[in-house]
Amino acid sequence: MLHAEGIKVRYGEIEAIRGVDLSVGEREVVALIGANGAGKSTTLNALCGLLPTVAGKITFQGTDVTGWAPDKISRSGMALTPEGRRVFGQLTVAENLMLGGAAHAGRAERVQRQEELLELFPVLRSRMTQKAGNMSGGEQQMLAIARSLMSRPKLLLLDEPSLGLAPQMVDKVFDLIVALRKAGLSILLVEQNVGLALEIADRASVLRGGSIALSGSAEELASSDLVRQAYLGVH
Repeated sequence: MLHAEGIKVRYGEIEAIRGVDLSVGEREVVALIGANGAGKSTTLNALCGLLPTVAGKITFQGTDVTGWAPDKISRSGMALTPEGRRVFGQLTVAENLMLGGAAHAGRAERVQRQEELLELFPVLRSRMTQKAGNMSGGEQQMLAIARSLMSRPKLLLLDEPSLGLAPQMVDKVFDLIVALRKAGLSILLVEQNVGLALEIADRASVLRGGSIALSGSAEELASSDLVRQAYLGVH
């Protein structure tokens, strides 16, 4: 579904991503792990067109999307739930959801899609008229993911979905990711909680200093000395 080959991103003279290769298949969860500053969010932003690449190729569903504008990539079936949720705090939950599908469907179809998502996100149903900024962090994260799903993506890029959440809400978010994969969605997951990410992922890659240091099945990475010592706290 998604193939990135040798992608590079620069911030001025600084090369933030140095020839990253990764892929995500149909109905697959792939985790991208690494320390802060390794380039994980930069990679996601480059894949969905928010940052320009200076080298490499990005293919999505068999089409070369390298250099495409973010809105065109979004309409092709890729959606990003960014780090920090970034909901529109002064708008209601319902308004946030409607904006999520505004470029992809007419109002009638968006209303139908919204109803489908409220079955998947029951916590949002009783909050529809509430301003998003007044919700808890966990509720905002659910809204951010639901807003991304309003465009009916084939591939969801999730950037640190558990960041700042209480343990109980973290479990709910990861249960949701598993449910979305079972429903047929492909997911590229950037996640600080490496243990949980490897529990639900099919494959994973370790990003260090802007380059892929290690890739393999989630089981292989969970047993890797590099991952156990650097990210799982096992010595």
